[in-house]
Amino acid sequence: MADNQKLSKIIEVMQNAEDLAFKMINGKDEDTLVVAAGLAAVTRNLYIGALGAEQAQKVFEVMLDSFIVADEIYFDGSYYEKPTIH
Repeated sequence: MADNQKLSKIIEVMQNAEDLAFKMINGKDEDTLVVAAGLAAVTRNLYIGALGAEQAQKVFEVMLDSFIVADEIYFDGSYYEKPTIH
């Protein structure tokens, strides 16, 4: 599949998943994290099925790192407390 086709497919999946998520949340803020957990579980299962458990774990580690880096940029590095190494 060409890169443009892959990007189009990613955009389509994101739009459909977001539409489903908002439909499932249906204005109930308390359901937001429940729906997010369901989507995360599906995502995890897809990665494990495609890559295996070890590689899927690496993908999630990279995603977590990207959240931290984005927050450091946005909050100018002051959001997270620096760990103390003994």
